[in-house]
Amino acid sequence: MERRLHAAGLRTRRQPFGYPRTDFVRDTVEQIRPQRREVTHFPGHGLAASPDGGHIGELVVPRDPFGDAADSWEGIDARAKVALLQLRPNTLRGARQERRTGCHTGGGPLGHQRIAEDQTAMARRALVHARAAGVSAVLFYLDQFDFLIGLFFEAPGDTGLPPAAVVHSSAATALRQDMDAGGATVRVDLELQERQVDTFNVLTVPPDITAPRHLFGAHLDSVPAGPGIDDNASGSALLLDLALSPIARAGRPAQFCWWGGEEDGMRGSRHFVATEPLEPVRGYFNTDMVAAPNYVISVYGDGPQRHYTDHLAAIGRPWLEGPVDGMSDQVPFLDAGIPVAGIDTVNSAPARLKDDHEAAVFGGVAGQPFDPQYHAPGDTLTDISSTALGICTTASHAALRATTR
Repeated sequence: MERRLHAAGLRTRRQPFGYPRTDFVRDTVEQIRPQRREVTHFPGHGLAASPDGGHIGELVVPRDPFGDAADSWEGIDARAKVALLQLRPNTLRGARQERRTGCHTGGGPLGHQRIAEDQTAMARRALVHARAAGVSAVLFYLDQFDFLIGLFFEAPGDTGLPPAAVVHSSAATALRQDMDAGGATVRVDLELQERQVDTFNVLTVPPDITAPRHLFGAHLDSVPAGPGIDDNASGSALLLDLALSPIARAGRPAQFCWWGGEEDGMRGSRHFVATEPLEPVRGYFNTDMVAAPNYVISVYGDGPQRHYTDHLAAIGRPWLEGPVDGMSDQVPFLDAGIPVAGIDTVNSAPARLKDDHEAAVFGGVAGQPFDPQYHAPGDTLTDISSTALGICTTASHAALRATTR
């Protein structure tokens, strides 16, 4: 890629950065009695690992639903059992940071996790009391909410607390119903390892680095589970096509950015926003997953997306309005107050099933995911739609033209 950019007369630089990454060595939560089913979950980071084979235990609850009081387990035999504990909802107030992970847990890819230090502190108290009661592992949930809270434990002694994970409220309800009807047994097998990742962004160098300009970006990395052709070789290739266009090669005010570490929490774009001068940046355009096989065309933004939609309207192409904070590399720029826009083929929800209306408008198969091979080994060259890629490419060229006049 860099050789092609250099051959076209564009200058580039690498922007190195590093970050700690958590790898999921073992990652299973499943109910094994009275029925067997996987449980979607997000493991708590910084806790003890499960023994080989995991903890298999009867599900148990304390006297109160939260388990964070000194007498929560008084009079209850919890030895070698798995506790089901509720998180306190009011501690989420004010928590803003979010992450998207590329890990495949509990039978499905994860979407959003809300990360809250005060939520972790409450869970820590509950884990301390659970350990004292002999509990082997803990499943947390937030009542009536089916999203996964990210609990990150970093205090001294946290590595000695029982392994834990957060599950959906609906899963907790099903587990509790089975427990009340005669007992439920679950297996929790969690082991996480921390390692340092050293990588880089690839940035084109504008002729005048101080001149006002728009940024166009895509992430280069994929998840370990697959080659990542749709997510996100498609967006990276589209971005290269933009950078090699006559408009870009003529020295117009645009900069092209290939990000590292997106799948680990938008690390590359966050690093850029935190370390680069942002005064000249007039807007950011993102391309992530632009060739899904069961595609829709989705456009999002807080203003600049009109450069996509004006083009689509002019050629009679339909589109959906997607979420502006859909957890890709536009988010750091959005948080920094820079206008953003983006186009994709999954409406920021690649595993969501296409509905009947979307199938009628865009074609494809209703009842199937936009990308059935999302974050999976099958995300190969046979997993993409060249039609979808073509639509997104022409719309992106229109946006480039509109912002470099």
